[in-house]
Amino acid sequence: MINYLKSLKKNELFKGSLTLLILLNIGNFLNYLYQFSMARILGPIGYGVLAVLVNIIYIFQVPTLSIQTIVSKHTTKFFVKKEFGKIKGVFDYLIKKTLLSALILFVIFSILSIFLSKSLNIPIWLLILTGTFLFGALIYPIGTGILQGMKKFKVWGWNFIGGNIVKLIIAIVLVFLGFEIYGAIIGFVLGTLFSFIFIIPFIKEIIYAKEIKQKINLFSKNSLSTFFAMLLIVFMYSVDVILVRVFFAEDIVGKYAVISLIGKIILFGSMTIGYAMFPITSEKFATGNKTRGVIKKTSIAIFLLCFLAVILFAFFPELIIKILFGNQYLSFAKILIYIGIAFSFISFLNIFVLYKISIDKFKLEHILFLLIFFITQVIILFLIHSTIQEFSIAFMFSTIISFIGSLILIK
Repeated sequence: MINYLKSLKKNELFKGSLTLLILLNIGNFLNYLYQFSMARILGPIGYGVLAVLVNIIYIFQVPTLSIQTIVSKHTTKFFVKKEFGKIKGVFDYLIKKTLLSALILFVIFSILSIFLSKSLNIPIWLLILTGTFLFGALIYPIGTGILQGMKKFKVWGWNFIGGNIVKLIIAIVLVFLGFEIYGAIIGFVLGTLFSFIFIIPFIKEIIYAKEIKQKINLFSKNSLSTFFAMLLIVFMYSVDVILVRVFFAEDIVGKYAVISLIGKIILFGSMTIGYAMFPITSEKFATGNKTRGVIKKTSIAIFLLCFLAVILFAFFPELIIKILFGNQYLSFAKILIYIGIAFSFISFLNIFVLYKISIDKFKLEHILFLLIFFITQVIILFLIHSTIQEFSIAFMFSTIISFIGSLILIK
């Protein structure tokens, strides 16, 4: 047993996962504290609107995941050879490209907001304000991708904590000053921008290196497959709240959004393990070493996380909701188990796809499989939503189908 513990201390995946699991989950706790605070202050109706906007932000973060993955892979490759100038080239090139892309996407989203405002019953200026998140969403992953590729897990973790503290403080102050949902969104936007600024001092060796120009093709086959894979995963874990907004009354939306948020604890917890896994499997693959052992250990860790969470959701749903959000959301306690199971399967699907991307075995044609199962998920939810409980059960079964089908076809 002692020898086993000693070997764990030396294990790169274990140390990286543990560091990120602790620090990123402290950051996730602060993020949840933001959500808890907003749910209590704004109430079910106001929080229902905020929850939809936050899920739109999750979609904005798809390029974040894709860009971070691409930057991490290039950083790992150059960092092994101490080619800091090439990493600087990647950094400078992508900053210019992503800021221009953010401006174009912001204009497009602002136009789309005219139609979204009517269908979602949300003020257009609130949607446009949410769109400003695109600027932070596209530059922030360049910094975190470099940290991830250099395996600076502690810096990344503390940076994530700092950004969430900024977001929480700004949001609470502005909401209490009367800005309500606008204040909550401003906190989200500024928290991400400050997070990027906080990264700069910790990558000085890159910032001050002599630039060796690099061009990163964000639209290569591998880049596109990464982007669309992450996009579909985000759609899978965001679509429930958006569709509830379409199908049900405003007070139901807010209460369901709280349950969905609790369920996402499983997903975001598993993502921290995946973040540690990615540069390790990528580096092992690049140097010709086996990666199967890493994904096995990752899968075991995620299974334990999901199993523990689902057990707690099954036996103590009312206690969990009461502690986190208060009594006004207790009437939805019975659906927490279904949502927890749903996000467990999405967690496994996310890790499986991320692993395939890290070893260059996720191809553009695999996107078709994910797309088919996402469409299947949406169809099931459109057909079964007469009550919120039926909707939750349908969401659970649709994620199980998506996971099993994708696993079989992609493998």
